[in-house]
Parts: sequence; structure tokens; C-alpha cells
Amino acid sequence: RIEIVGRDYFNTLIQQVNASSDPLELKWELEKLTDSTTAITLNILSHKNQLANRIDIVNPFQKSHYVDSLKQRILSFKKELEDHQNLYKITPEKSLAETPAQECVCSTSKNVLLTEKAGEMMRTISLLENFLLENKADLKGFPFLQVTRWDRERDIIDFEFCFPLKEIGNLEETRSLHLKKFPPQKAVKVIFNGNYRLSHVSWFDLLYLASERGYERDGWPLEIFNDNPKIDNDELNWKAEVYLPVKAD
Repeated sequence: RIEIVGRDYFNTLIQQVNASSDPLELKWELEKLTDSTTAITLNILSHKNQLANRIDIVNPFQKSHYVDSLKQRILSFKKELEDHQNLYKITPEKSLAETPAQECVCSTSKNVLLTEKAGEMMRTISLLENFLLENKADLKGFPFLQVTRWDRERDIIDFEFCFPLKEIGNLEETRSLHLKKFPPQKAVKVIFNGNYRLSHVSWFDLLYLASERGYERDGWPLEIFNDNPKIDNDELNWKAEVYLPVKAD
């Protein structure tokens, strides 16, 4: 089991690994080199047999089960990370963007794990589709998700999943759905390509970009889903426009 015991966002992450009789503490240090490259330094602390383990590490002639096991753990993680990163692509836009003004019908979901947001959207999408059919309402744009709360320590979110409509003036809300108008907002923007189950990874890019460019966050991420996953099996063709509203003059 791996537990996060400390973090300094975008700089360091400290994990406790409790998978064996010799728990390890992993301290990851991150240094951005370019827009697409980050240097990672890993420091490892074992609370048992510290002196013996240190001797094993610095002695190139001594075969060590500890060192070999540690090396295999890190190489396995490196491969899993690379495989995961190949599943998606994130492209930042250099200039400040603006979220679209929209009138919508929305469902609300609360206390959803970040990794389960796509499943929650699938659970509620039939409500939105039925609303369109029953009211003979016309779509005006792509479905989108607006995050309203993000507990970053536990990675739990509240969000609204919405269908933009041409007009909502003559429509009535239901017990499960509400009508809402979204004004435009200045925002940092990225393009995400990949399975929408993973699109939340772009949120961390947005937070970093906003901080790096000197903007103060003015809301939570907005994702606009441009493609229907049922039509194209190549997930890297799926496109989402992802925004983070910011305060800007």
C-alpha cells in the first residue's frame, strides 16, 4: 500500500510504501526544464537496517537483495508511468482564453472521487438525453462538465454535467435537473486528447500554468467534450477543451 504523507504541489511529493516488512519513504523532487520536460529526483529512506543498506548501495561489488529489489520497484513504476502517459496528450494554449457563454440543462453530482467522474457522467447522461427528447430541445454545442468543488487533499469533487441548449426560457426544471446560464470567463486553457476518464490529469497542468503565468484561480476546471466515444475507438482522437477560470485585467 502506498500512502501520501507530504507534498508541496509541483515541487515535492513524499510517499510511504508499506508493501513489505521494510517500509520505505519515497521523496520525489520535481524540477521543470522545458514546457514538456521535468527532471525527477527520487530519494529513498528505509527505517530498518539503514547502515547496512547504505553500504550495499555504495559498494558496487556487493550483491544486495535490498538494492536489486528497490531497483526493480522503481523501474516497474517508471514503465507504468510511461505507459500511462502514452494514453493521452495535453497541449497548452499560450494566450489567455475565454470560456463560452452558455444556457444549459444540468445534473449535479457531489462527493465523487476524481477517478470516477466519467462513470458518474455515464450514470446521469440518460437523464439529460431524455430531457432533450421530452422537451424537443435543440443542442447548441458540446456536453460539458463544470467542477464546483475540488477537495485536493482527498481528490473528491462536486460538479455539474450539462447540455448547452439554444434557449432555456420556455423550459421547466425537474427534480433531477436544473436550468442554468454560464457567463463567459477569462481562463487558462489546454487541449486534452485521450480517454475522458483521464481528462482530470490536465487539471494539474492548468493549476501549474496559471501559477506560472501569474494568474489567480477564479473557479474550478471546465471540460467541454468535443467527441462521442461511441463513434471513434481511437481514444487519442477524442478531444476535450479544458479551462481554468482566472482573475485577469
